Amino acid sequence: MIFPPLLLAFVSLLPGSSSVSVTQCGADPTGKTDSTQAFATCLSSVPAGDILVPAGNYIIGGSIVKNRNQNLIGSGSKVSVLECRSVTSPCIVVADTSGVNNYTDSRIEDLTIQGPGIDTTSIGVYFGGDPSGHFSSSNAFADAANLVSVRILGFHYGIEWGNNAYVNKLVRTLVFGNATGLYVPAGVTNSGENTGLTDTAVFNNRDFGIDDHGSFEWMLSGASLDYNGTAIEFFGSVIHAVNSHFEQSGAQVILQPAGSGSLSIRDSEIIVQASSGSDPYVLSTWPQNLNVAIDNVSIWSNHPVQYFMHVQGNITGSINNLYGNGNKLIHAMADASSKAVVSANAAF
Repeated sequence: MIFPPLLLAFVSLLPGSSSVSVTQCGADPTGKTDSTQAFATCLSSVPAGDILVPAGNYIIGGSIVKNRNQNLIGSGSKVSVLECRSVTSPCIVVADTSGVNNYTDSRIEDLTIQGPGIDTTSIGVYFGGDPSGHFSSSNAFADAANLVSVRILGFHYGIEWGNNAYVNKLVRTLVFGNATGLYVPAGVTNSGENTGLTDTAVFNNRDFGIDDHGSFEWMLSGASLDYNGTAIEFFGSVIHAVNSHFEQSGAQVILQPAGSGSLSIRDSEIIVQASSGSDPYVLSTWPQNLNVAIDNVSIWSNHPVQYFMHVQGNITGSINNLYGNGNKLIHAMADASSKAVVSANAAF
């Protein structure tokens, strides 16, 4: 049953009415007509609660804008699919100006968000205030806005961060088949504290898995970054990875072109998997400052890698307990400054 607008507004005010299905608002699960306005109607009718997306394929021609009090919940990540058609604007924007700290748990859950192609300027999900004011107000917030069991594919940027977006968590989420999986442009403000990937895979993205120009703080636990152009590129960020997995067939695993950053990888595995070829390095850091803490990490390669680490700048910290096939295929270090931080690597 489709509610007319006045009745829908009345339903949203009934006691206990904190959810609505997008099909009640006129969304078409057959994918024959555009459902963007129907999603907007539902989001307007339930300013705090659950907007349910039943199984189906929904064409989204513009942007869906949700606030931090709303949860967009599908029936399963393979059966509730948003087919996003815009090549210039985000499919979903999470942002509002209701207050500096909302202290809620806002979710997008059990959905596929599928884009129009990687060679566009498309964005799957946009968190927070757009500095240019185009996608959202520059002072909008997206703190504690999370993704749970979501698939994001087919965009230029799978997820992009703006202003005032922090404590964003990706849990059991897959970001793949984009040009860049997770993107932070330079110049965003008040963003990036405790950005987390838990049991999440960022893979098969053409250019970068994570490309952070905004000095974010990344917490990776049980994460996989596999077969991206470069797994992580960061400019002065803080990255902590534990029980995580990095797998590449070319290019490099981790690259820091600039800034003063910190990299911690513990109890994890790095694999350079292709059976042939020659990669330049696993970790490269350019003229800047980097503190490293790498411990109990296995490193395996099926083809030669020039260097485990290539340093052009100041590096501090320690690298301990590397194991794997090591110098059989990987030259352990590139220069004296990188060798200075290594100890207890007899097996590497």
